Amino acid sequence: MSSSVLVDAPVERVWTVISDVTRWPEWAGVCTRVWGGPEEDALKPGHKFGFMLKMAGKNIPFFVTVSRIKTGSFIEWKSTKFTITAVRTISVELDNDRCKVTDSKHFSCYLLPIRLAYPRKVIRRMTK
Repeated sequence: MSSSVLVDAPVERVWTVISDVTRWPEWAGVCTRVWGGPEEDALKPGHKFGFMLKMAGKNIPFFVTVSRIKTGSFIEWKSTKFTITAVRTISVELDNDRCKVTDSKHFSCYLLPIRLAYPRKVIRRMTK
């Protein structure tokens, strides 16, 4: 699943906000805390950090490993929770005079198809 948004800001500024993982709780409503983020803009493949997401009224911790990064352009990380592996990529690019941010998520599970693991309402929301 993937979604995009246009932002009226320079690509460099948007990238700075996205790549400073320790400040995610300031702008991402579901992210309540981040730990293990780099002190500076030192995100690189293999870097591990964690964050707490508010989901269905509960705080759920996630631990991720950066798998790919191109400074100023995209970051990708992987995590596994409850046998479900998630790969998330956030890309930033110029779109006319604005910045286009695309957030893509791919889920897989070796035990059973994802559609069986999640309630139908959640799948419908995730795939819109």
